[in-house]
Amino acid sequence: MTNMAKIVLTETETEICTLLNRVADHIRATTNEQLTLRIAGGWVRDKLLGLASHDIDIAVDHMSGFTLAQHVTSYMQLHSIATSSVGKINSNPSRSKHLETATTKVLGQFVDFVHLRSETYEEDSRIPQIEFGTPEEDARRRDITINALFYNLRTREVEDFTGRGLKDLEEGVVRTPMDAEQTFKDDPLRVLRVLRFASRFGYEIEKETARAMEREVVRSELERKISRERVGVEVEKMAEGERPVLAIQLILKFGLYECVFRAPSRETWTDDVDVDAMAAESFTRCTLKMLDEASLHALIPSQYSVTLHDRRILILASYVYPFHAAVAADRKRNASVALLVVRDGLKLPTNDADSIAAVHMLVPRITAMAALCCAGPVERNTLGHLIRDAGARWIVATVFAAAVQLHKGVSTDQVVATFSAFIRAVKEAELEDAFKLKHIVNGRDVATLLGCRTGPGIKPVLDRIMDWQLAHPRGTHDECREFIIEEIAPHMPL
Repeated sequence: MTNMAKIVLTETETEICTLLNRVADHIRATTNEQLTLRIAGGWVRDKLLGLASHDIDIAVDHMSGFTLAQHVTSYMQLHSIATSSVGKINSNPSRSKHLETATTKVLGQFVDFVHLRSETYEEDSRIPQIEFGTPEEDARRRDITINALFYNLRTREVEDFTGRGLKDLEEGVVRTPMDAEQTFKDDPLRVLRVLRFASRFGYEIEKETARAMEREVVRSELERKISRERVGVEVEKMAEGERPVLAIQLILKFGLYECVFRAPSRETWTDDVDVDAMAAESFTRCTLKMLDEASLHALIPSQYSVTLHDRRILILASYVYPFHAAVAADRKRNASVALLVVRDGLKLPTNDADSIAAVHMLVPRITAMAALCCAGPVERNTLGHLIRDAGARWIVATVFAAAVQLHKGVSTDQVVATFSAFIRAVKEAELEDAFKLKHIVNGRDVATLLGCRTGPGIKPVLDRIMDWQLAHPRGTHDECREFIIEEIAPHMPL
């Protein structure tokens, strides 16, 4: 066992391992069933890398995970240790949950329980037939070797049943435990998982694994067998990772962009728009650069600081920006193709799709307004209308607009200066929250003043009132009523 294979447990982890060993001893003493308990998968990998992990999966031989979890809670109750109910997570192949899992709290931490298993696949399905298996079989059926390591609770040692996991972890290599092409044909989702872990850790994809990923039969199986929800989950995790540029580089390198970011049929597009998929890498790189631009972010109002959720939206917006100019028919109306890629191609929440489409659409308006702000003062109402249209997304959209200009070749200094001028103008005009502004005279009172009915027909009047409010930030209710009577009423139809 190399030095790298030594795991240092936290105090809580030590207590959990000790308790679970006592449960195994109790089971042996009362049922004569001898069990070996192991922590499997990602926890082992992360602990060996010196990373914190709270994702403890206990793999057990000769017993179901649910039965073991029940034994654990019974033992804790017997010894007056706080327990929680045992939850059963049923298998859900569409979500890549091929095995029933049990979960419960052990010493205050959630722990999952599964049994070791072997898997066999039918040719036309990625849903395996599952049987109880040995540790070797369980390790071989996993996606990559660094995820196939075990930590034996009894010996307190790392077990590498593929014979390659520890070396690959030490050398920074991603490879499948078994023949790569067959592994991917059995479950093509593993292609995306290889890309995700390679980008997450900055590891190299082993040559045979890479060659298999380039084969048309593997790409075809990925298209045919994997649900769009599962593709979306993997893309989200790539976008949230530390190396989103490497993730999109790998997607492009292996010719998977159209497969991953599936667009509606070209027959539904309103125009023949060229989609430059390779530009997604540059967009993402430029977005990250703007996210790291301290001088720009120093100007952002604290209540609108870019959050991790905003970062995720910005990265996803970068991934699909090659579609930004395309429009397609959608449910009796037209919609941005980028929105449809996110909503239908990745099955991400509608709010995410709407946010990304809005960020794309705001790029030209914010860019033009930023240029005006650089050139000189801009009328407050003109600036305010843009913030109201952008809503709470105005900062996120500003960062993205800056990234697009960087992609187009504008220097970093010029981009920062231009969009800093825009943010400063918004702050100096006290328009950061302009999208929250309510009409100083409400629609019912306006209708009374003008002798007309409320309803959609009064919207143009309300728009003029808001324009007046934006131009007169200190204006009072009475002054607004006077404006309505003197400037709007005379022009109303009789």
